Amino acid sequence: MKDEIIDQNNVSRDLLMAYFDKAYFQTSLDDKGSLFIQDKFRIFIDIGKKKANITLGVYFNLKEGCLFSDVLDYANVINKELIQIKAIAGEKVITIEYDIWIEGGALVKNVMASYRSFVSQVSASIGKDRNQVLL
Repeated sequence: MKDEIIDQNNVSRDLLMAYFDKAYFQTSLDDKGSLFIQDKFRIFIDIGKKKANITLGVYFNLKEGCLFSDVLDYANVINKELIQIKAIAGEKVITIEYDIWIEGGALVKNVMASYRSFVSQVSASIGKDRNQVLL
């Protein structure tokens, strides 16, 4: 597995699921067929439309009644201080994402290392919630 390559020619939901299963992660598909990994967080995995990247992401629900300006502040702190990930503020959720570029090929071991880094960055992002907007 460590020397195998994922690229735009072979990437698929089933291939990614198989690699994460081999690495002893708990994978699942939702009712729409989207791939999720249950780790410290429930992480979704998407493949870009042109198959040039894999997106890792997590959704966090926001507390009811929190100020949207506080949500934007939280997203901006993440985007400024944790530059590997991006936060996208919504009215009810905040999404944190990370893109792994696979165009031209990426070693499976590097994809797994990127996944672990993403989980670590998301964990760090929770500590940045100064205004307590996360549910």
